[in-house]
Amino acid sequence: MKWAIYRIHYGTDFIKFSVNSIINEVDKIFIFYSNEPWIKANEIFYKNKKIPFPSNPENLKDYLVKNFKNNNKIILNNFECNTPLNQYGLLFKKAIDISNTKPKTVLFMEPDMLFAKNQLYILNLELSLKFWLDSLTTKQIELWKYNILNKDNYGYRIPIRKRRAGPVLWRVKNTEIKTHFSGIYDKKNFSLLIRSLNLGFCLNKDSMFYKHLLTLSFSRIIGDSKTIENWFEDKWLNWNKNTKNLDASVGNEKSIPNAYKYKIQKKFLDLF
Repeated sequence: MKWAIYRIHYGTDFIKFSVNSIINEVDKIFIFYSNEPWIKANEIFYKNKKIPFPSNPENLKDYLVKNFKNNNKIILNNFECNTPLNQYGLLFKKAIDISNTKPKTVLFMEPDMLFAKNQLYILNLELSLKFWLDSLTTKQIELWKYNILNKDNYGYRIPIRKRRAGPVLWRVKNTEIKTHFSGIYDKKNFSLLIRSLNLGFCLNKDSMFYKHLLTLSFSRIIGDSKTIENWFEDKWLNWNKNTKNLDASVGNEKSIPNAYKYKIQKKFLDLF
């Protein structure tokens, strides 16, 4: 048996495409959604003034119910959590409790991650051959501000972030899985065959701004890198092809030096 597990608090723009990209390769999909962010306060200090803590611009629960409730492969479940630390490990145990069984493999996904046709099948095969590994992840093609509705052959992308984890496929040995917090993986755990698609920088404007404000408010509290306060306006909203140093973390800006023109492969265009 093969499972996939999603976690989502915002980012419904692409989750239908993501689910459709894997649903034929798994037996169950668990979508765990949180109504509240990891950290919440009454207000946030932003651009030299206090503003009310932002509300999620997406009607998350209603969207998920409307689009997935009637699919017998998909299980929706509310899960509130105050830390990303080993969150997927917790969600895996919760999925086992819900189903009263466990799979042979489990794929951990974000709602902006997609596989082209047969890529997940190949990733499963690669993991089965690499019997000495517990998990495999993929390097990602991260598009930049691409509008999937236009289905343009060309868009922009950022360079490959060599150790940045994409979807992670685990071989299940028991009910305990400990996942990485930082999203940085050992190079031996990266697939040699698959590069998946990531649309995390292509969210709608309201959701991207909400994401930015959240990271400003909780990055230090959860032990993540401090977020650049003006990143949303300077690097994303008003981006042009000459904009440089696009990473949102203080001191790490140059890790994404630019976004460059990219011909999108048909296997990915076919997902939309």
